[in-house]
Amino acid sequence: MKLTTGPGRVEVLAEEAVVAACTLADAAEPLRWSADAVEDVAAALEVLAGALAQLDPECAEILSVVPIAAAAVVERAEQAGAGAGESVGGRAAAGTSAALRQALAAHGLTRNRVHQLGAALITVTLDASEAQALAVLLSRRDTLPRQAQQGDEGGWGAGPAETAAASLADALRAHGTGAYARVLASGQVSAGLTPQTAQAVVAALTARPGAASRDKRRGLGPGFKGVAAS
Repeated sequence: MKLTTGPGRVEVLAEEAVVAACTLADAAEPLRWSADAVEDVAAALEVLAGALAQLDPECAEILSVVPIAAAAVVERAEQAGAGAGESVGGRAAAGTSAALRQALAAHGLTRNRVHQLGAALITVTLDASEAQALAVLLSRRDTLPRQAQQGDEGGWGAGPAETAAASLADALRAHGTGAYARVLASGQVSAGLTPQTAQAVVAALTARPGAASRDKRRGLGPGFKGVAAS
């Protein structure tokens, strides 16, 4: 990694960002946050992480958890606003996240990152093609989710990643409450699951032989046009 030392516009903007962040931190209290404020700060974190990730591939890998965590915080705030929320022991959640990694790998879904974000949330981030494949694996009828089957192009998925995220969210909700899937700025899909939902997903995946997943990843239908597994 090569850094320049001369002053410039980036340095000025970075200093302004620090001052603004400090002002916000001084004003912030648990009861003074709104859903819009949480979403704005989460977006700022993702943008700043993306800017630093341009330094080199190693920095990008280090910072890859930031947009995932930011999306999870926004989701948690939305659930709290709706009066939803679950809590389990952190040790049990850690065991579930490890089991989820193993179950995904058994089906050839290896380009993913699984994180335990607190005791009540596990996230998994996948390429769009693997998010699509996981959605099909989790479909109870061994077919595409209902919306994709109907060929509904009126707002269900605005592109390959968006369609994969909608498909995965649909499939996850069949295994438990509180699950979601969102498209990150990187184009990857990040899904959030409660530990209970993650356990149900692991059970569904381990009930299928790994070879079956390779069949499910071919011929996924016109609803997923443009998403190709590499």
